[in-house]
Amino acid sequence: MSRESSVRRTASVLTVLTAAVSLAACGSLGGGTSEDEDDGDGVITFWHYYGDAHGVPLQAMLDKYSDESGVEVEARFIPFDDFNRTLQQAAAAGTLPDIALINAFDTTQMAEAGIIEDLTPYAEEWGEQDAYYETGWESGQVDGATYAIPHLADVYALYYNEDVLAEADVEVPETWDELEAAATKITQSDAAPNGLAMSGIEGAEGATGVLLRTLAAGGDLADFGGEAGVAALESMQRMTESGGLSEGFLTWNEDDAMAAFTNGEAGMAINSASAINVIRESAPDLAWSVAPLPEDVTEATFLSAENLTIGAGSGDADAAWDLIEWMQQPSELEEYLPARNKLPARDDVPGAVTDPERATFADQLVNAWAPNGDMAARSNEALTLVQQALQSVISGAASPTDAAADTQAAIDEAMGS
Repeated sequence: MSRESSVRRTASVLTVLTAAVSLAACGSLGGGTSEDEDDGDGVITFWHYYGDAHGVPLQAMLDKYSDESGVEVEARFIPFDDFNRTLQQAAAAGTLPDIALINAFDTTQMAEAGIIEDLTPYAEEWGEQDAYYETGWESGQVDGATYAIPHLADVYALYYNEDVLAEADVEVPETWDELEAAATKITQSDAAPNGLAMSGIEGAEGATGVLLRTLAAGGDLADFGGEAGVAALESMQRMTESGGLSEGFLTWNEDDAMAAFTNGEAGMAINSASAINVIRESAPDLAWSVAPLPEDVTEATFLSAENLTIGAGSGDADAAWDLIEWMQQPSELEEYLPARNKLPARDDVPGAVTDPERATFADQLVNAWAPNGDMAARSNEALTLVQQALQSVISGAASPTDAAADTQAAIDEAMGS
């Protein structure tokens, strides 16, 4: 949901961490204190940003490892908004953790800043890379080296209310044109106040719908000013003008969008697999299901992912790798992922996909897009610019063509092009 949102999870370390680089080059130590010896202290320090209920299955997994191995794992929760900054400070102080669970799209910048270790020797000996979905595995690659192992994944699909669609006499849309028509008919037939619910809030999270529409049109975040980006903005404009998409969506985060859906106030919603358990808990009597995102030129979705990394200079690197390898065993993931309400990052974990709805999301992993390289490091900024374009189009301040062109220029400037 909003704290679990994939695009909020694209927040990057935007400062050049020169202190971290120099410390890593000098062999700064992880393991929790600057007094740690090079051979470690026998305790694996593990930093993450899973708050509230999300951290419970993770802690259970770590406790199970400790029980089986006899190795103590000291987990530390750091709020997501503070997480990258805390890693920066730890790098400067020489107190990086043995393992950091990070946003996948921060991997490149953290590697270049010297915050995380090159794991290539471990990964090559392990030999499991072919088990991972390509897009997720690529998120851990930097200049041909492996700096991170995918931990879990999430993607977006289309939730729909079966009763609302039946009342409006519309079929589950398979194309974006059909989605627009369905959203409009739902609203105009009074089957629900909103045909479609999704986030459009200020910031990166509010760009998700536009990005998904751009990807389906054959575009990319890096070339948003082209035909695909214009088509996406035009689609959002048409839906708001017809009433299928309320202008109020510009103030909605993903939690708000799913609240509208679970309350029966929206016939359809675009959201990630993270919403499945929320619907089941908050609206147990709702008749709903999930379909793949509509197609246009192609079928595409947006990957949300998190990676496991080893802190630069960790005195317990071998022990840290043992834990990472253990956590990624299919047998452990089958127990962990349903409780965590997420999808596997690898394709050999069928036991983690426990129901048809979750299977629909899992099937979309092969079509998942994610920013890579320099765009990964700037994706939060680029997505924020896309949301600004959306806002200007919906408000009437700019045409889709002009807004897309202005956004492209701003993205190019941010990328140093």
